[in-house]
Amino acid sequence: MSWELLGVLIFAASFAQAATGIGFGVIAGPFLIHAHGYDHAVVETAIFSLAVAAVCSARSLGSVERRFAGVLTGVLPIGLGIGAALTWFVTKSVIVAIFGILLCVLSVSLLRQEMSLHHSATAGDISRKGRLPHFAFVALVAAIAAFLFAAPGPIAAWGLARADLAPRAIRETLAVYFLVAYGALVVAFVALGRFTLIEWPPLASMTVACVAGAVTGAFYGDRLSARILRIAIGAITGLSGLSVLVVLLRPTTG
Repeated sequence: MSWELLGVLIFAASFAQAATGIGFGVIAGPFLIHAHGYDHAVVETAIFSLAVAAVCSARSLGSVERRFAGVLTGVLPIGLGIGAALTWFVTKSVIVAIFGILLCVLSVSLLRQEMSLHHSATAGDISRKGRLPHFAFVALVAAIAAFLFAAPGPIAAWGLARADLAPRAIRETLAVYFLVAYGALVVAFVALGRFTLIEWPPLASMTVACVAGAVTGAFYGDRLSARILRIAIGAITGLSGLSVLVVLLRPTTG
């Protein structure tokens, strides 16, 4: 796969993530795995997702839900530790299968909720404060997925969407979380020596496509309604789960 084609895919993936809060991994991830192998792809995903989060966070963050962001970042070290431990005791194929099935189940649950007239009539009845205990478990699972796949986004976004936050609040809260989560991942990967795998000159050139996609997507995302954003999150989560399962069925080398 040419670097030019990967640049186009990274632009599209960055656009999707800036516009909806998630999406880089499901769009660019499978192609990065195909082109460079699993270990390379996870590191590259962390780098590019951190860049998208930095672009999105450079804008006003007045809509960040601080309590939800605090839960996401607070459980991050625990989840990263659990993820690291799982790599020692559970085979990669089992981890991938569980993650893919989980994402598909979360996608179906969110899309069914959005198609329910009962949900649209009662969505605001439960206070956001009352949702935090349930969200803490969601945040922990997202942190585990961060270490294993560099993909905390779908699970975290699912939790925020289920909490019926405003579109901008979902996107800005995810951007702040990604700054911390992907920043921690980059530090962990440096410590583990994974950055020695990266070809830096072509990666640097693709960063231009990443930033351009993030800037464009951020402005487009401001125009999405809450319902459309939740449906988009559900669809991207499902596609992410399916892409993970496809990778499991058709393993690559590297």
